[in-house]
Amino acid sequence: MRRVASLVLVGLGIFSLALGAVLRFYVYPELAVVPLDQKTESVAEGAAKVFYPKDLVVKDARLTATRKVESNLTVPEAKVDGDVMVWDQGLVVTDSENQLISALKHRVCLDRRTNMALQQCTQQYVTDAEGDPTAADKAVHQEGLNYKFPFDTQAQDYEYFDTTLRKATTARYEGTDEVGGLEVYKFVQKIPSTKFRDQEVPGQLVNSTEASVKAERRYQNTRTMWVEPVSGIIVKGSEQQRQALFGPDGKEGTVLLDATLTFNEQTVRESVERASEARGKLTLISSTGPIVLLSVGLVLLLAGILVGVLGRRPRHVA
Repeated sequence: MRRVASLVLVGLGIFSLALGAVLRFYVYPELAVVPLDQKTESVAEGAAKVFYPKDLVVKDARLTATRKVESNLTVPEAKVDGDVMVWDQGLVVTDSENQLISALKHRVCLDRRTNMALQQCTQQYVTDAEGDPTAADKAVHQEGLNYKFPFDTQAQDYEYFDTTLRKATTARYEGTDEVGGLEVYKFVQKIPSTKFRDQEVPGQLVNSTEASVKAERRYQNTRTMWVEPVSGIIVKGSEQQRQALFGPDGKEGTVLLDATLTFNEQTVRESVERASEARGKLTLISSTGPIVLLSVGLVLLLAGILVGVLGRRPRHVA
């Protein structure tokens, strides 16, 4: 009887150990991928100084930036069982009177596990204009993280893509924080004043007496992202952005935009809910589940061995 009990306990222990290992090293890697049917919307709001080209004046304004990101399943690289996902982004910035301040469209191919951009992918682009992207828009070198951090985000710096500069710069890890009761990692991407475009403007905008001059358009930004590390979801974001014109003399002229935009309360709340749900599922299969199964398996295995050893001890007749 003890022999049977020993074999049963040993068998259950081995099964539990094997199941724990399978969860951690097979099931987790298979499930830690971004689903292809993604569709999210985030809204950032804040005060700003904005240049209105019709009136040639800078005014105080209240801006709303609405970003919609959706998976594109029509692009050849987006296969159901593949490692590539394609995201389309539409970003529209309006003021309190619903006047359009700016608009942007972005299509990017990403690795479903790391969320890093994949350069060798068709039909990618970044464009500010309406209508079909030009050849220049499609020639943008896609790189770095986009819209999300990787699963199991580490306390380290990452390269994050900036759609205005059309390139990735470093988002530096700056410690832990808490958002909506959720522990998060804080990353800050500081972009110094950088020329990203030349454009013809009225001379008065850059303190010139000429009717029209070629001016540099410069951009700077401090982008702060609060990331739930298990899922890699950005639960809160904020940007302190500034754009200005610089004349041929190298001096700053008209400020086109000076704004601080932060996720509104609803966006933060919904992002925290999504991240909490994803964190719970991923933690269960990556750590909690395997730890419990491995612990139970060791106990059962040791118990089975102990029962077997005791069962083989010689009996002494009184």
